[in-house]
Amino acid sequence: MSLYDLVDRITTVTTIPFTFIGFSIAIWQIVKSRRAAEAAQRAAISTQKRLARSGLLVLIPQLQRAEEELEKAIAQNSKEFAIVWLTTWRWQAGQLRGHLKIASPADRKLLKLIQESVTSAAIAKNELVGSSANNLVTKTKKVREAIAGVTNELGSLMALQGMEIESGQDG
Repeated sequence: MSLYDLVDRITTVTTIPFTFIGFSIAIWQIVKSRRAAEAAQRAAISTQKRLARSGLLVLIPQLQRAEEELEKAIAQNSKEFAIVWLTTWRWQAGQLRGHLKIASPADRKLLKLIQESVTSAAIAKNELVGSSANNLVTKTKKVREAIAGVTNELGSLMALQGMEIESGQDG
C-alpha cells in the first residue's frame, strides 16, 4: 500500500465524522447567537420602556404646570398667555402620548383623553387667534375640561410608572 492509498483511505473514513463535528459546531454557534440576539432584543425593549417611563415622569409635572398657568392666564384675561400655554399643553401632551404608547400601551383611556385634550387645545387656540380677549372663560371651557380629565389621571399614572421603574418591571 502506497502513501497515497493510505491518505485516501484515512480521508474517506474521517470525512463523515469531521463533517458531522463541523455541522454540530455550526448549529451550536447558531443557537448560541440566536439566544444572544434574543437577549439583546429583550434588553433593548426593556431600555426603551424604561426611557419612556422616565419621560413620563418628567412630562407629568410639566403638564400640571401648563394647566395651572393656563388657568392663571384665563383668570387674568390674558389671551396671549392663554395661547402660549395651550401651545405648551399641545406639545407636551403629544410627547406624553408618545411615551405612554411605549410605556403603557394598554392604557387606552388615558391615551384617548390626551388626544382629546390636544385636539381641544388646537381648536381653542385657533378660536383665540385673531379674536378679542373677551370671555376667555367661555372660549376655553371645553379645552380646560379635557385638560382636567387628563391631569386627574396623571397622579395615578406617575405613581404606577414610578413603582415600575423602581421594581424594574417591563410590563
